[in-house]
Parts: sequence; C-alpha cells; structure tokens
Amino acid sequence: MIRKFAIVFSWFLVTPLVIVSLLIFSSQRSKNMNLSDVGPQVTESSPSNEVDAQVLGIQITDMRPYYVSNFLKTTRLEPYSHYIVEVSDQYGLDYRLIPAIAMKESGGGNAVKESTHNAWGWENGRTVFPSWEAAIDTVARTLKTKYVDKGLVTPDEIMLVYAPPQIHTGGKWARDINHFFEKLTTL
Repeated sequence: MIRKFAIVFSWFLVTPLVIVSLLIFSSQRSKNMNLSDVGPQVTESSPSNEVDAQVLGIQITDMRPYYVSNFLKTTRLEPYSHYIVEVSDQYGLDYRLIPAIAMKESGGGNAVKESTHNAWGWENGRTVFPSWEAAIDTVARTLKTKYVDKGLVTPDEIMLVYAPPQIHTGGKWARDINHFFEKLTTL
C-alpha cells in the first residue's frame, strides 16, 4: 500500500516538471531556436541579465523571458514576454522596465481597453497603438531615447519625467517600479 502511495505521489511531483519542460522546449522550437545555441544576453544597463538554469537536463541560458512571463501571468501582456525581453535587449534597456511600468500603470494591460494596446499610460492613456508589439517597440524606443540616453536609468530618475506628480507623493511610482523589479527576478 505504501509503495502504491509513493508511486502516485511521485507521479504528481514529476508530471508538472515534465509538462513545464515540454512547454519550454516547444516554445523555443517554435521560434526556430536550438536551446544549445542560445547564448547569454547581457547589456551594459543591467548586469543581472544573464541567468542560467537547468530544467530536466536542458540548459536554459536566459531565464528572463520566463521571469517576465511569470510576472505577467494572467495579464494581456503575458504572451509577449519573449518579445519584451528581445526589444529590451535591442534598445539596451533593463528587461524589467517595460513589464514593471505596464503593471504599475494598468495591471499589465488588464485595466485598459484592449484595443488601445496602451498598458503604459502613454500620454495619460490617450495614445492608441495598432498592436501590442507596436506599443512595446514604441515604449522601448522612447524609454531609450528620451530617458536612458539622457542619463535617466533608475526608476527614481525616470519618474522625474515619466510621472512627475509622483514626486509630491514621496516617489510612490518609483518605489512600486523597484518593487516590481524585485518580483521580476524570481520565479
């Protein structure tokens, strides 16, 4: 009886790991990527971008898309987690910035009309983007050119331009973004 219980208990422990591994593997395959060819992706703005992990013998060199996916689960932006990391790298941004601002401004897009694709409160929510991809790209490009390139790289510095009224509230916007940064680095 104990042996049967142990077998059933083991089955319930191993099955979720196998499913997660298969999902990760199929996701990588669908993007025509060989997991062994994926190299570390590190940008100057965020030295913590390289994260290694191993799932059932498969070496995953970059866990950031999975951190973002976990962080954005149950939001409209979750399907765009890999794209967010890709675009962040393209513009040399900390990969946590785009999802953190989206969570702060709209709960990851859940608190806005989906047709606006404006999870970042762009122009106080008035901007309508044609797609989530276009919105992510525009937000990343603007953060790079109007913030990072001008030396505004931390949430506290970015808040001065992005959310200036928050200065009068003691910097709650920056505190929330920093809190989201912490959540984004754990699974």
